[in-house]
Amino acid sequence: MKFLTCLITLLVGTLAFGQMGSFNLGGRSAGMAGASLTFGDEYSLFNNIGGLGRMENHAAFAAYQNRYGVSEFQVVGAGAIYTAGIGNAGVGFYKFGDDIYSEQRIHLAFGNKIQMVSLGVGLDLLQYNVSTVGTSRALAIQFGGIAEITPQLRFGAHIFNLNQAAINSETGEKAPTVMKAGISFLPSEELILNAEIEKDLDFDEVFKAGIEYQIIENVYVRTGISTESFLGAFGVGFHPKNLKFDYAFSNDSRLGSIHEISVAYSFQ
Repeated sequence: MKFLTCLITLLVGTLAFGQMGSFNLGGRSAGMAGASLTFGDEYSLFNNIGGLGRMENHAAFAAYQNRYGVSEFQVVGAGAIYTAGIGNAGVGFYKFGDDIYSEQRIHLAFGNKIQMVSLGVGLDLLQYNVSTVGTSRALAIQFGGIAEITPQLRFGAHIFNLNQAAINSETGEKAPTVMKAGISFLPSEELILNAEIEKDLDFDEVFKAGIEYQIIENVYVRTGISTESFLGAFGVGFHPKNLKFDYAFSNDSRLGSIHEISVAYSFQ
């Protein structure tokens, strides 16, 4: 029975997100179907390390995902960012799965902003655990950047597992290598339009598009779509003063619904 559960978990995990290669975190990103590559917020630590240099204050954050109503597929993540004159540093933790099958990540990162360009680099300790097989670990490098082309247009790019780290030295199996590129158009202070493309070396391209609109002060609504498989998303955010509360609901056409809630606090 455990073997069957493990097998199902592995298959669904692969179909859903390819976990360790592309695992956007935070209700803001989830509400836009993951189209968050050009954001320079707390969750840049997970979504695009290039946005880390755009942070101006220390911050701490946490997020929880309930996927498809199955407790074995839940995701938890948390992190902290320290800002300084020479650059910003961050540390994060991410976990998917349970005792039978799990994927974990400990993440160290550094980012800086030079004029209109923000760059970041990160080192990730990846751990895969299958109760019937054992545990494998790998060190992966990621790199990303965001460029403000004009006040209304931003471009972002990111690559995860730049060094193509091997999970199993005997078989040569490697952790996923994922590349992303995208743009943001800001026609007004209240509206953001995002579009991006994501490519895992082992899978087809994924296209994402999302919209965020500030309806009143401190209150945001979001929506987005993603392909492979088709996913539609909706989200809301409430950002009073230094706090950020975000919630997102999305529905995968093959696997079902996902709920995500996240909270962040900024230390000025």
